[in-house]
Amino acid sequence: MKQNNNCPVGITLDMIGGKYKALILWHLSEQTLRFSQLRKVISGATPKMLTQQLRELESHNLIHREVYPIIPRRWNIP
Repeated sequence: MKQNNNCPVGITLDMIGGKYKALILWHLSEQTLRFSQLRKVISGATPKMLTQQLRELESHNLIHREVYPIIPRRWNIP
């Protein structure tokens, strides 16, 4: 749907128009969630589709991704 015009509504729809983007924004407006938590609350989205939608929202600076260390840490016997 990418349109090359200056209509604010069209620009907004280009940024948030997508199957899961509105749901993602709604869930993230309440709290910070990890990817696995988003997968649980948006159960209809495949991991690939969820990743794609998140990257598009991030590219428009609508969300921010921060990498956190794994907690609790996992230890293995060598």
